[in-house]
Amino acid sequence: MFQQVLEASLTEKKGVVLYVKTLSIPGIVTKINADSVELRSREHSRIVVKLESIDAVAMA
Repeated sequence: MFQQVLEASLTEKKGVVLYVKTLSIPGIVTKINADSVELRSREHSRIVVKLESIDAVAMA
């Protein structure tokens, strides 16, 4: 289910928020790997998050 939202962000260039434990990580998906997702945001040019550590995903 997370995969569909992440792929939509990648193709449509829409923002998402990843919820990992107590953190919320906003960004735009730039790459989806087998075990991780890569995002970029205003503050960071590259953010890599393991798929198994994602608790929830929200699309802006």
